[in-house]
Amino acid sequence: MTSINLDNLSKDNRDRLQQRAAIHGRSLELELDSILTSVFEPKTAENSLKELLLAMPDVGEDADFNSVRDNVREISL
Repeated sequence: MTSINLDNLSKDNRDRLQQRAAIHGRSLELELDSILTSVFEPKTAENSLKELLLAMPDVGEDADFNSVRDNVREISL
């Protein structure tokens, strides 16, 4: 079993950790385990960008979405 020493943890952080554990109805050890698990779990998106784009309905040609460029002013760079 692994031990974690919290002697060097600031009082403020220790109090916050204890409050968070109490809110979740867990022991300090279980709260720390939950926090560490959430930090180290691989983050996966529900859908990739490719999947989201492929799921978009076919709504016509791109020409249907051409913007009207009236009142365009010239600028010099």
